[in-house]
Amino acid sequence: MEREHGATLVDVLATLTLIGIVAAIGIPNLETARRRAGLDTLARTIISNAQLCRMHAINAKRNAGLVFSRDRGRWSFIPALDGDGDGVSRKDVLRGTDPRIAPPVYLDALCAGAQIGVPEQWRVPDPAGRGRLRAGDGLAAGRSDIISFSALGDATPASVYLGDGRERLLVLRIYGGTARVRVLEWRTGWTRWRQISL
Repeated sequence: MEREHGATLVDVLATLTLIGIVAAIGIPNLETARRRAGLDTLARTIISNAQLCRMHAINAKRNAGLVFSRDRGRWSFIPALDGDGDGVSRKDVLRGTDPRIAPPVYLDALCAGAQIGVPEQWRVPDPAGRGRLRAGDGLAAGRSDIISFSALGDATPASVYLGDGRERLLVLRIYGGTARVRVLEWRTGWTRWRQISL
């Protein structure tokens, strides 16, 4: 008796059903992993641009800084060098008086949906242990939203809160005297922040 080759309709349907189940389980996990990787990439990009500004400040013996801005809900930053001796300012960067060290970086180009700040509905603990962060808090860098580096290599003490808009926040904390950067992570449901390395 010869065996027949091929698959029955039941075999094909069972295989398609199994593929559908695996895809339904895997696709959300893939999306979560992609968002997480995008937020990590964004944090690393800010840190590397901060280091670039610090290096330029030391080498040129002038201030340099990351100038953050928000235009129509879209966040970006520009690394710039003080061109006229009065420190880095947004106005001077736009005029070209403070030259750009590198092109502008748009946060959502590196991580879809990325924002600076704490979303309205989230209850996020303050990493310093002083209650909760206010919604909208996201960039603490003096009064100008510029993280500055001096010719001595020190920095404006700053905190930048980066969110994926879904479940996760990272805070980049820049320490003034050393310009050292520490990264903390928080996710919805967590009661406290955790230090991570990127």
